[in-house]
Amino acid sequence: MDNYRIVVADSGSTSRKQICNILAQKGYKIYEATDGSGVLRIARKILPHLVLIDVNIWGINAYELGRIIEGDGISTVVFITGNPDKSFYEILGNMSIFAYITKPVNAIHLHQIIEFALANLKKITMLEAKVKKLEKTLSARKKVDKAKGILMKKMNLSEEEAYQYLRKKSMDECTTIEKIAENII
Repeated sequence: MDNYRIVVADSGSTSRKQICNILAQKGYKIYEATDGSGVLRIARKILPHLVLIDVNIWGINAYELGRIIEGDGISTVVFITGNPDKSFYEILGNMSIFAYITKPVNAIHLHQIIEFALANLKKITMLEAKVKKLEKTLSARKKVDKAKGILMKKMNLSEEEAYQYLRKKSMDECTTIEKIAENII
């Protein structure tokens, strides 16, 4: 499945093996962890696409672990729980969790949840890239505008003349107009 890396973190070996087997049959690359520190160690090393964490994992509190993994931009988290109660939903409300899985795990349901989470991950990744590109464009535009203002003031040019000056200098020096603007600023 597009070589997706998934960490399955569950202290219970029976349920962990069951989930791993289901996911391996679907072609995912699976990594296993039995405690919170193991999850962090593996996740930081391989940067998985998804981390499945049982809410009763040994060591670090599962919710804190999820916050660390998401907060550090390591991966997306999906929790595994046997009993989703009101407090579980309240905790999830403060996180970027796309979904959760209930025990006992149903293979079809698990696959649907994983596909849903990975599809949302793709969308979010594309949106984040688009935002970065727009931020970079906006930053460059601000630099060009500031440089135009400086040129207009110092060289008594119109806005169009200042822009043409920047553009010509950019072409003459075979560099970006943003770089020219930075040098002027």
